Amino acid sequence: MRKQPLLRGFEELLSSQTPRSNQTLRDFPNLSRDMLTRNAKWFGLAGEYLVDSILLRFGIYTSDLPEMLPADRIVYHAGCNLRLQIKTACRPRNGYFHFNLVKGYHRSPVGVRHYDPDDFDAVALVALSANAVKFTTERHQAHRIALSELEPLRADPCRSLERAIEDLGLAHANADVAMQAGGVQ
Repeated sequence: MRKQPLLRGFEELLSSQTPRSNQTLRDFPNLSRDMLTRNAKWFGLAGEYLVDSILLRFGIYTSDLPEMLPADRIVYHAGCNLRLQIKTACRPRNGYFHFNLVKGYHRSPVGVRHYDPDDFDAVALVALSANAVKFTTERHQAHRIALSELEPLRADPCRSLERAIEDLGLAHANADVAMQAGGVQ
């Protein structure tokens, strides 16, 4: 039987050596801009998992979507399936966590572009170092979370999600599902 050659880069993944830990990330969020940029995918994934964690604590289930799709998660909440885009900021700047609502990467062949109106239903803005998430339906290209907003977001993590569902006009669907679940018709 012939031996299948490995694809380039997989040698390190399949080696018997113990992977070295990345001690430089232990200083998060006090990292250089270069270090934050080099590890942006990891921090983005951490933001997605923070959203999952918050929603699961309240019995709201999610499914992740393939990376090539414009939404990151499907959120199953009271009879509604919401397409959720998740954006993560690692640390505040000038009193705010800043977010750009664009897709793509500067070094990718297609570059950075705006989302189409039907790409997602809501956005989760993750202030990663503050462990806070704000849900919104606003489609501005630039968003921000003030440091003064963090405590209320942590105190009631799903309040902004409920507000986003209301903004989408789906609050009545939530009430209908709740009544049916309780036996009231």
